[in-house]
Formats: sequence, C-alpha cells, structure tokens
Amino acid sequence: MGDIGRKGPHIIDVTVGDNIRRRRRSLGISQEALAAAVNVTFQQIQKYERGANRVSASRLYEISRVLACDAGDLMPRGEWRTMRVSQDWLRDAQALHGRHPRLFTQLTKWPEDRLRLLLVTLQALHPQDV
Repeated sequence: MGDIGRKGPHIIDVTVGDNIRRRRRSLGISQEALAAAVNVTFQQIQKYERGANRVSASRLYEISRVLACDAGDLMPRGEWRTMRVSQDWLRDAQALHGRHPRLFTQLTKWPEDRLRLLLVTLQALHPQDV
C-alpha cells in the first residue's frame, strides 16, 4: 500500500501523535512545556498530536526523553501492523453484513488506512472486544 492517492494523515502518524498526547497528559505536561523542551512551537506539538505532521526519529527521541519513556513506547502496537488476518475473518464479515448490511457496504468503500485507523481506535476503546 503506497501513499499515492491517500488523503489525510497516515495511520502511524495519527497513532504516534495520540500516544504522545496520552503520555503528555498523564504526566501533566502542557503542550507549551513539551514544545519548549524540544525546541518547537506548541502549534507543532498540536500538529504532531493530530498526526497532521510526521515526527522525525530524532524529534521522537527528544520527545520521549521529556516524557520519560522509550521512543518505542510512542510507536503503534498491535496485530494490525502485520495485518495477519484471522481464520475467522470471513465468518465475521458475513455476520457484520447480515446484521448491518448498509454499514458493511460503506466500510467496503473505505481505503485500507482508514479501516486500520478504525480498528486501532476500537481496540484502544474496547481491547477485550476486538
């Protein structure tokens, strides 16, 4: 899957940004304080957290030092990275189609990166159900 024709932020950039935001908030650090510590504007931190701008490896390292974690802790986690499809995918898809045919039809029109974002979000909200 390439970037050609893709609109909006990439799933990995959104996930990294969300992880930065969660960690920053859990430590009670403002966007302004984080920005000052890594020598960028707070607007840049906002863009990182939304996934609108990609975080370079060196900047991710600097941010992780301020947030007292490993840079890898800010990266995406989960099965979706390898996209290994379970044996039950067809059964699950058929069940979804049977219960919610209009939703199923709409989801089949979505680009792959948008579906991945949906799955990551659902997994974060309800890890026991996904």
